Amino acid sequence: MSVKFPVRSILRPLLVFLFIMSCYQALISGRVLPAADGASLNQTNIVKAQRYVYQNNSDLKMVMVGSSLAANINAKDIGEGVQSIALAGGATQTGLEIIKRSPVQPPIILAEINYTISRKLDSELLDSLYHPVFYWVRRYLPIMREEYRPVSVFIYYLKNRGKQDKNISKEELDKREGRNLTPELSQRGIQMAVDAESQPLSEKETETIKKEAALIKSQIADIKKNSKVRLVLFDIPMESRVDDTLRRKQVRALSKQLFPPESFEWLPPPPPREWRTNDGIHLIRSDSIDFAKFLGGKLLSNTKSGFGITNRTAKS
Repeated sequence: MSVKFPVRSILRPLLVFLFIMSCYQALISGRVLPAADGASLNQTNIVKAQRYVYQNNSDLKMVMVGSSLAANINAKDIGEGVQSIALAGGATQTGLEIIKRSPVQPPIILAEINYTISRKLDSELLDSLYHPVFYWVRRYLPIMREEYRPVSVFIYYLKNRGKQDKNISKEELDKREGRNLTPELSQRGIQMAVDAESQPLSEKETETIKKEAALIKSQIADIKKNSKVRLVLFDIPMESRVDDTLRRKQVRALSKQLFPPESFEWLPPPPPREWRTNDGIHLIRSDSIDFAKFLGGKLLSNTKSGFGITNRTAKS
Protein backbone atom coordinates (compact mmCIF):
# COMPACT_ATOMS: atom_id res chain seq x y z
CA MET A 1 0.00 0.00 0.00
CA SER A 2 1.57 3.29 -1.14
CA VAL A 3 1.66 6.34 1.09
CA LYS A 4 1.04 9.68 -0.61
CA PHE A 5 3.44 12.43 0.28
CA PRO A 6 1.49 15.40 1.71
CA VAL A 7 2.73 17.97 -0.82
CA ARG A 8 -0.03 20.48 -0.18
CA SER A 9 0.48 20.47 3.58
CA ILE A 10 4.12 21.43 3.07
CA LEU A 11 3.69 23.69 0.04
CA ARG A 12 1.27 26.10 1.73
CA PRO A 13 3.46 27.02 4.75
CA LEU A 14 6.48 27.17 2.45
CA LEU A 15 4.75 29.68 0.20
CA VAL A 16 3.66 31.72 3.23
CA PHE A 17 7.23 31.69 4.53
CA LEU A 18 8.64 32.81 1.16
CA PHE A 19 6.02 35.56 0.94
CA ILE A 20 6.91 36.87 4.41
CA MET A 21 10.64 36.73 3.66
CA SER A 22 10.09 38.53 0.35
CA CYS A 23 8.17 41.28 2.12
CA TYR A 24 10.90 41.55 4.76
CA GLN A 25 13.57 41.76 2.05
CA ALA A 26 11.56 44.47 0.31
CA LEU A 27 11.42 46.49 3.54
CA ILE A 28 15.19 46.15 3.85
CA SER A 29 15.84 47.12 0.22
CA GLY A 30 13.51 50.11 0.61
CA ARG A 31 15.41 51.12 3.77
CA VAL A 32 12.21 51.05 5.78
CA LEU A 33 13.77 48.80 8.41
CA PRO A 34 16.87 50.07 10.25
CA ALA A 35 20.05 48.02 10.22
CA ALA A 36 20.87 46.95 13.78
CA ASP A 37 24.34 47.51 15.21
CA GLY A 38 24.17 44.36 17.34
CA ALA A 39 22.55 43.45 20.64
CA SER A 40 25.79 42.15 22.18
CA LEU A 41 29.53 42.82 21.81
CA ASN A 42 30.02 39.65 19.79
CA GLN A 43 27.10 40.44 17.50
CA THR A 44 28.35 44.00 17.05
CA ASN A 45 31.72 42.62 15.94
CA ILE A 46 30.02 40.35 13.41
CA VAL A 47 27.88 43.22 12.08
CA LYS A 48 30.94 45.46 11.62
CA ALA A 49 32.87 42.77 9.80
CA GLN A 50 29.94 41.76 7.58
CA ARG A 51 29.26 45.36 6.60
CA TYR A 52 32.81 45.73 5.38
CA VAL A 53 32.96 42.39 3.57
CA TYR A 54 29.53 42.37 1.91
CA GLN A 55 28.93 46.03 1.10
CA ASN A 56 30.41 48.28 -1.59
CA ASN A 57 33.57 49.93 -0.22
CA SER A 58 34.56 51.92 -3.30
CA ASP A 59 33.69 55.28 -1.67
CA LEU A 60 35.56 54.68 1.58
CA LYS A 61 38.23 57.17 2.58
CA MET A 62 39.57 55.37 5.62
CA VAL A 63 39.13 52.17 7.63
CA MET A 64 40.11 51.80 11.28
CA VAL A 65 41.16 48.42 12.71
CA GLY A 66 42.00 47.42 16.25
CA SER A 67 40.57 46.30 19.58
CA SER A 68 37.84 47.62 21.89
CA LEU A 69 39.97 50.73 22.50
CA ALA A 70 39.54 51.71 18.85
CA ALA A 71 36.00 50.27 18.73
CA ASN A 72 35.14 52.81 21.43
CA ILE A 73 35.69 55.56 18.84
CA ASN A 74 32.69 56.17 16.59
CA ALA A 75 33.77 56.22 12.94
CA LYS A 76 31.14 58.89 12.18
CA ASP A 77 32.84 61.21 14.67
CA ILE A 78 36.06 60.97 12.63
CA GLY A 79 34.42 62.05 9.39
CA GLU A 80 32.52 61.05 6.28
CA GLY A 81 33.66 57.96 4.43
CA VAL A 82 35.22 56.35 7.51
CA GLN A 83 34.39 52.79 8.58
CA SER A 84 35.50 50.87 11.65
CA ILE A 85 36.22 47.18 11.88
CA ALA A 86 37.83 47.55 15.28
CA LEU A 87 36.50 44.62 17.28
CA ALA A 88 35.73 44.50 21.01
CA GLY A 89 37.94 41.84 22.57
CA GLY A 90 39.69 41.47 19.22
CA ALA A 91 42.93 42.65 17.70
CA THR A 92 44.34 44.55 14.74
CA GLN A 93 45.32 41.31 12.96
CA THR A 94 41.69 40.33 12.35
CA GLY A 95 40.79 43.68 10.80
CA LEU A 96 43.88 43.67 8.58
CA GLU A 97 43.10 40.15 7.41
CA ILE A 98 39.58 41.22 6.43
CA ILE A 99 40.99 44.15 4.45
CA LYS A 100 43.65 41.95 2.86
CA ARG A 101 41.00 39.56 1.53
CA SER A 102 38.82 42.39 0.20
CA PRO A 103 38.97 43.11 -3.53
CA VAL A 104 39.02 46.86 -2.84
CA GLN A 105 41.38 48.51 -0.35
CA PRO A 106 40.62 51.94 1.17
CA PRO A 107 43.03 54.85 0.58
CA ILE A 108 43.94 54.95 4.30
CA ILE A 109 44.12 52.20 6.92
CA LEU A 110 44.42 53.31 10.55
CA ALA A 111 45.81 50.43 12.59
CA GLU A 112 45.91 50.32 16.39
CA ILE A 113 49.28 49.15 17.73
CA ASN A 114 49.66 48.53 21.47
CA TYR A 115 49.47 45.63 23.93
CA THR A 116 46.28 44.33 22.26
CA ILE A 117 48.26 42.90 19.34
CA SER A 118 49.23 40.04 21.68
CA ARG A 119 45.74 38.65 21.01
CA LYS A 120 45.23 36.09 18.29
CA LEU A 121 43.61 36.49 14.90
CA ASP A 122 39.92 35.50 15.06
CA SER A 123 39.89 32.51 12.70
CA GLU A 124 36.31 31.59 13.58
CA LEU A 125 34.99 34.99 12.48
CA LEU A 126 37.04 34.90 9.27
CA ASP A 127 35.79 31.39 8.40
CA SER A 128 32.23 32.61 8.87
CA LEU A 129 32.73 35.69 6.70
CA TYR A 130 34.31 33.82 3.80
CA HIS A 131 32.31 30.59 3.91
CA PRO A 132 32.13 29.40 0.28
CA VAL A 133 28.32 29.28 0.31
CA PHE A 134 27.21 31.92 2.84
CA TYR A 135 29.60 34.53 1.42
CA TRP A 136 27.59 34.86 -1.79
CA VAL A 137 24.22 34.44 -0.10
CA ARG A 138 24.93 37.27 2.37
CA ARG A 139 26.50 39.45 -0.31
CA TYR A 140 23.37 39.50 -2.46
CA LEU A 141 20.69 38.87 0.18
CA PRO A 142 21.07 41.40 3.02
CA ILE A 143 18.28 39.63 4.89
CA MET A 144 20.79 36.88 5.69
CA ARG A 145 23.20 39.27 7.42
CA GLU A 146 23.45 39.67 11.18
CA GLU A 147 22.34 43.33 11.11
CA TYR A 148 18.92 42.38 9.71
CA ARG A 149 17.97 39.58 12.07
CA PRO A 150 14.35 40.39 13.06
CA VAL A 151 15.05 40.17 16.80
CA SER A 152 18.12 42.41 16.47
CA VAL A 153 16.22 44.98 14.41
CA PHE A 154 13.38 45.01 16.95
CA ILE A 155 15.75 45.47 19.91
CA TYR A 156 17.65 48.18 18.04
CA TYR A 157 14.39 50.02 17.33
CA LEU A 158 13.31 49.89 20.98
CA LYS A 159 16.71 51.06 22.26
CA ASN A 160 16.96 53.97 19.83
CA ARG A 161 13.34 55.10 19.73
CA GLY A 162 13.16 58.77 20.56
CA LYS A 163 16.92 59.14 20.98
CA GLN A 164 18.40 62.43 19.85
CA ASP A 165 22.03 62.08 20.90
CA LYS A 166 23.11 64.14 17.90
CA ASN A 167 21.93 67.29 19.67
CA ILE A 168 23.26 66.42 23.12
CA SER A 169 26.06 68.65 24.40
CA LYS A 170 29.37 67.29 25.65
CA GLU A 171 28.45 68.47 29.12
CA GLU A 172 25.28 66.36 29.05
CA LEU A 173 27.23 63.37 27.75
CA ASP A 174 29.68 63.75 30.64
CA LYS A 175 26.82 63.75 33.15
CA ARG A 176 25.66 60.37 31.85
CA GLU A 177 29.07 58.73 32.24
CA GLY A 178 29.57 55.97 34.78
CA ARG A 179 32.43 57.85 36.46
CA ASN A 180 29.94 60.57 37.41
CA LEU A 181 27.11 58.21 38.34
CA THR A 182 29.29 55.82 40.35
CA PRO A 183 32.59 57.66 40.98
CA GLU A 184 33.79 55.17 43.61
CA LEU A 185 33.34 52.23 41.23
CA SER A 186 35.05 54.12 38.42
CA GLN A 187 38.04 55.02 40.60
CA ARG A 188 38.30 51.41 41.69
CA GLY A 189 38.41 50.29 38.07
CA ILE A 190 41.08 52.84 37.22
CA GLN A 191 43.19 51.73 40.19
CA MET A 192 42.87 48.10 39.09
CA ALA A 193 44.18 49.10 35.67
CA VAL A 194 47.09 50.97 37.28
CA ASP A 195 47.97 47.94 39.42
CA ALA A 196 47.82 45.57 36.43
CA GLU A 197 49.88 47.85 34.16
CA SER A 198 52.49 48.44 36.89
CA GLN A 199 53.73 44.87 36.43
CA PRO A 200 56.59 44.48 33.92
CA LEU A 201 56.15 42.55 30.69
CA SER A 202 57.11 38.92 31.07
CA GLU A 203 59.37 37.16 28.58
CA LYS A 204 56.39 35.14 27.35
CA GLU A 205 54.30 38.29 26.77
CA THR A 206 57.18 39.95 24.96
CA GLU A 207 57.67 36.95 22.67
CA THR A 208 53.93 36.81 21.94
CA ILE A 209 53.90 40.49 20.97
CA LYS A 210 56.93 39.95 18.71
CA LYS A 211 55.28 36.96 17.05
CA GLU A 212 52.01 38.80 16.40
CA ALA A 213 53.94 41.87 15.18
CA ALA A 214 55.59 39.64 12.56
CA LEU A 215 52.13 38.58 11.35
CA ILE A 216 51.01 42.20 11.15
CA LYS A 217 54.09 43.12 9.11
CA SER A 218 53.31 40.29 6.72
CA GLN A 219 49.68 41.45 6.39
CA ILE A 220 50.79 45.02 5.73
CA ALA A 221 53.22 43.83 3.05
CA ASP A 222 50.46 41.81 1.34
CA ILE A 223 48.00 44.71 1.46
CA LYS A 224 50.51 47.20 0.04
CA LYS A 225 51.73 44.77 -2.61
CA ASN A 226 48.82 45.37 -4.97
CA SER A 227 47.58 48.78 -3.88
CA LYS A 228 48.73 52.29 -2.99
CA VAL A 229 47.06 52.21 0.39
CA ARG A 230 48.47 54.46 3.08
CA LEU A 231 48.80 52.62 6.37
CA VAL A 232 49.09 54.67 9.57
CA LEU A 233 49.83 53.14 12.97
CA PHE A 234 48.39 54.73 16.10
CA ASP A 235 47.86 54.26 19.81
CA ILE A 236 44.96 55.55 21.87
CA PRO A 237 45.35 57.82 24.91
CA MET A 238 44.07 56.78 28.33
CA GLU A 239 44.19 57.91 31.94
CA SER A 240 47.59 59.46 32.67
CA ARG A 241 47.95 57.28 35.77
CA VAL A 242 47.66 54.21 33.57
CA ASP A 243 49.65 55.63 30.66
CA ASP A 244 52.64 56.35 32.90
CA THR A 245 52.92 52.80 34.27
CA LEU A 246 55.90 50.53 33.66
CA ARG A 247 54.11 48.08 31.35
CA ARG A 248 52.68 50.83 29.16
CA LYS A 249 56.13 52.38 28.74
CA GLN A 250 57.62 48.99 27.89
CA VAL A 251 54.90 48.28 25.33
CA ARG A 252 55.37 51.69 23.68
CA ALA A 253 59.12 51.16 23.45
CA LEU A 254 58.68 47.64 22.08
CA SER A 255 56.11 48.83 19.53
CA LYS A 256 58.48 51.48 18.17
CA GLN A 257 61.25 48.87 18.06
CA LEU A 258 59.10 46.39 16.13
CA PHE A 259 57.55 49.07 13.90
CA PRO A 260 60.34 51.67 13.60
CA PRO A 261 59.13 55.16 12.59
CA GLU A 262 61.65 55.30 9.74
CA SER A 263 59.88 52.31 8.13
CA PHE A 264 56.28 52.71 9.30
CA GLU A 265 54.15 55.83 9.48
CA TRP A 266 52.96 56.59 13.01
CA LEU A 267 50.22 59.06 13.85
CA PRO A 268 51.70 61.79 16.08
CA PRO A 269 50.21 61.90 19.58
CA PRO A 270 47.41 64.39 20.28
CA PRO A 271 48.18 67.59 22.22
CA PRO A 272 48.80 66.89 25.93
CA ARG A 273 45.70 66.87 28.12
CA GLU A 274 44.03 64.73 30.76
CA TRP A 275 42.09 61.99 28.97
CA ARG A 276 39.22 60.54 30.98
CA THR A 277 37.94 56.96 31.20
CA ASN A 278 35.65 54.89 33.39
CA ASP A 279 38.11 52.00 33.69
CA GLY A 280 41.49 53.59 33.07
CA ILE A 281 41.60 52.41 29.45
CA HIS A 282 38.45 53.16 27.41
CA LEU A 283 37.75 56.86 26.78
CA ILE A 284 34.46 58.31 27.94
CA ARG A 285 32.10 59.38 25.16
CA SER A 286 32.95 63.10 25.03
CA ASP A 287 36.71 62.42 25.10
CA SER A 288 36.38 59.76 22.38
CA ILE A 289 34.64 62.41 20.26
CA ASP A 290 37.57 64.77 20.83
CA PHE A 291 40.07 62.08 19.83
CA ALA A 292 37.97 61.20 16.78
CA LYS A 293 38.05 64.83 15.67
CA PHE A 294 41.82 64.81 16.15
CA LEU A 295 42.07 61.74 13.88
CA GLY A 296 39.86 63.33 11.24
CA GLY A 297 41.82 66.56 11.33
CA LYS A 298 45.14 64.77 10.90
CA LEU A 299 44.15 62.21 8.29
CA LEU A 300 41.21 63.60 6.33
CA SER A 301 41.93 67.34 6.10
CA ASN A 302 43.00 68.48 2.65
CA THR A 303 46.58 69.70 2.21
CA LYS A 304 48.98 69.88 -0.72
CA SER A 305 50.06 66.33 -0.02
CA GLY A 306 46.44 65.23 0.20
CA PHE A 307 46.21 64.63 3.95
CA GLY A 308 47.10 66.17 7.29
CA ILE A 309 50.28 64.14 7.87
CA THR A 310 53.19 64.17 5.46
CA ASN A 311 52.42 61.46 2.94
CA ARG A 312 55.51 59.28 2.82
CA THR A 313 55.81 55.71 1.65
CA ALA A 314 56.39 53.31 4.53
CA LYS A 315 58.71 50.38 4.03
CA SER A 316 57.20 47.07 4.96
